[in-house]
Amino acid sequence: MQAVSIIGLSILFVLMWSSGWVAARLAVTDMDVVTLLVARYLIVVLVLFLLVSLLRQWRRVSLSELLQQMLVGSLVHGIYLMAALSAFEEGVSAGLVAFIMTLHPMLTATLSSRVNGEEVSARQWQGLLIGTLAIVLSVSDSYRHGASGAALALPFLAVLALTVGSLLNRHLELNHKARAEPPLPVMLVLLMQGIGALLVLLPLRGSSTPLQFASFDADEWVLLLWLALIASLGAYALLQILLRHLSTTRVASLGYLVPPATMLQSYLIFGESLSLADAGGLALAAIGVHCVMSPGRARPSVASERTVSMRQSDLPVPAALPLTLRTRRVGASTAPLDIEL
Repeated sequence: MQAVSIIGLSILFVLMWSSGWVAARLAVTDMDVVTLLVARYLIVVLVLFLLVSLLRQWRRVSLSELLQQMLVGSLVHGIYLMAALSAFEEGVSAGLVAFIMTLHPMLTATLSSRVNGEEVSARQWQGLLIGTLAIVLSVSDSYRHGASGAALALPFLAVLALTVGSLLNRHLELNHKARAEPPLPVMLVLLMQGIGALLVLLPLRGSSTPLQFASFDADEWVLLLWLALIASLGAYALLQILLRHLSTTRVASLGYLVPPATMLQSYLIFGESLSLADAGGLALAAIGVHCVMSPGRARPSVASERTVSMRQSDLPVPAALPLTLRTRRVGASTAPLDIEL
């Protein structure tokens, strides 16, 4: 994938993802979090079912793949959003939630080499630390005490769910590459993940009051459709595409741009003040992401007796080399080594 396309998709992803936080902040003032998320993902699943059918993207999927994709959806769509939005509802400040969410790129980088065999270079670690500093600077004025221990635990639950879900998602993509299989259509993957999210959200809502779409007013419909089509369908489709072309650490590092981008959108839409610290945080976040996205001469690790797919930008080799080195001896066995350039 061309570098320009990656940059463009990354920028669009950050804008779509951050816009979801702005819309969600408006939506939770009119409806409870569970109702909001259930309505949002009912729309998402319905639209995805229609798109997959119209585009003829149905594919035969093994039961194992189906269950794993649904698990990704329950983590990345269901538990992550439920925990993060519930933290707002319980009185935790947006700044403090954003600060805690910066653990996601760091935790992802720490676990990625162990789970998916993706090594993090020294330059990338520098970028992750710069990104963390950027968020600390951006949210320092928003930090406040007084929330309960249970409320403060919610953002940490959101971080854990997003990290584990992202790593599993990337692991599934690497497995497809290792078996030389074409990736599943993005819309079909999102449909399976959306169903997984509903399996988490519907029991939380219970059977108290039936969901009445007709009771939503025009403003609530605008917010619901924006959250469903832009923040869920659009942003998560871009996330899926980026995970097919970039390491989990690189994709996770884009999260450093989300809180500053959210503050910028709040300034443009709501007229909220944008301090010098916010502007400095945005600049630092951009530098940090640049370091992670262009790591220099990183050497990817090769996991024992399994195939690891590696990107050209991670390898200090010229593009003229063959696309595939057929075998590599690992211990007493011979395993394929697929190098994607």
